[in-house]
Amino acid sequence: MVELVKVFGKRLSESTTACALVMTQGSLAALSLGHWIVALKTGTLAAFATALVVWAGKGEWVDNKYAMAGLIGLLTAVVDGNIHPASFSQENVVTGIAAGLLCLVMSKVYK
Repeated sequence: MVELVKVFGKRLSESTTACALVMTQGSLAALSLGHWIVALKTGTLAAFATALVVWAGKGEWVDNKYAMAGLIGLLTAVVDGNIHPASFSQENVVTGIAAGLLCLVMSKVYK
């Protein structure tokens, strides 16, 4: 159970951050409370879905940083595409790629 909470927290931070940054096209000054709310919805759903996949796979995915990056990237893209209308074409794909890359970078920071 503790492992699932860790997975959820890590993936929540990556997905939410990626969504917020891509949604504002990298302009931190443009971030509003509304942006954060949408980003948190996306991050929460993507992180929950990732934790479910990890739980269903009995934790086999947790130690593979590339599998986790691919999973959170895919799930973030799918969730983002369904949560809000895009401000530019294929925003959800860019958000998914950003979440996956952020997952890979952060895998060097925390275990």
